[in-house]
Amino acid sequence: MFVPNTCRRAAVALGLLAVAPLLVLMWDLLRYPEEARLATRSLVVGAGMMLALGYAISAYGTHIVHSLRLEAHEARQLDQYRLRNLLGAGGMGEVYLAEHQLLKRPCAIKLIRPGKADDPRALARFELEVRATATLSHWNTVEIYDYGHTEDGTFYYVMEYLPGLSLAELLERFGRLPAERVIHLLAQTCEALAEAHGIGLVHRDLKPGNISAAYRGGLYDVAKLLDFGLVKPLAADESLQLTLEGSITGSPLYMAPEQAMGEGEADARADIYSLGAVAYHLLCGVPPFRRDKALQVLMAHARDEVRPPSLECDDIPPDLERVVMKCLEKRPEDRYQSASEVREALLRCAAAGKWTRTKAAQWWQQSDPLAVASQRSSVLAGARDLPVGGRQSAVGSRQ
Repeated sequence: MFVPNTCRRAAVALGLLAVAPLLVLMWDLLRYPEEARLATRSLVVGAGMMLALGYAISAYGTHIVHSLRLEAHEARQLDQYRLRNLLGAGGMGEVYLAEHQLLKRPCAIKLIRPGKADDPRALARFELEVRATATLSHWNTVEIYDYGHTEDGTFYYVMEYLPGLSLAELLERFGRLPAERVIHLLAQTCEALAEAHGIGLVHRDLKPGNISAAYRGGLYDVAKLLDFGLVKPLAADESLQLTLEGSITGSPLYMAPEQAMGEGEADARADIYSLGAVAYHLLCGVPPFRRDKALQVLMAHARDEVRPPSLECDDIPPDLERVVMKCLEKRPEDRYQSASEVREALLRCAAAGKWTRTKAAQWWQQSDPLAVASQRSSVLAGARDLPVGGRQSAVGSRQ
């Protein structure tokens, strides 16, 4: 009954199981004539009736279970997309691995959480995320394929599936990254940010969980910028008022001081600060500030000086440390003023260009050969952050 099967195939298998005991019984009666004389007709008839009843119950049960499986399959069908398994969940929605039924192309589908479906602000934020990401076309930004809603009101959008690992997963599984790899990944991220900033979009939630080291186009370690769920709206959309006046948005571990204090609108330089905090974490294995509570982390970003990366790890290149520390300046005007400036500064470092395509391929094949082959994905909107103060925490989750 519980083995996945069609009713026709199950009927054949169950028929053989039901007939086999009768055949054995008849064989025994023919083989042992003395015992056959003691067997009564009622014994044979009773055995046949019991087997027939068992066959009927099993066949009907298989039909019911098979029907339920079909219903579950249809329930997991979203228009032209077949949902596979849950990849992750964030504050706004859930992400599933899926497949387009006609194209047979793997993709990731983000669904708004059922509990948020009746919240107009959540729906507006969800739609803003779709529109904001869809306006971007850079190779290093995750691509949006489709968007819509089902008859029951579930909102969803379909995006590029990214085999690989997020930077948060890389940190968690393999520890801090070498300087040349950090430059390689973040220089690509700067290119994606430059396009977004160029059309007036500020990400406001840069963190290792929102940057993927993916396998795309036959290349390893292709940086992909994800999750524009907290993006600052374009000027034409500011009337949406999706965040409360003075509210704090973003991930505390990587949040710019002006975001932490809720002072005014964060601009592109807030993303540059967050990028510096991500670089610090990748290089040192720990974020710039480690406190027990989220509020303490926010206050540290606002008022405490950042401990230079070289004091955490003595192998940090001085030129790369200067780039990171300039990104982490408290005052926006003291930082790099654009993502393009950060990229140029990274590429001037001595370690730039040393993480080649060949080296990246060798690392993946030796360190995590199944990460791409097994089709693991890092497209996890609102992915959980690494622990604060050495333990699991929700400090970095979207508020």
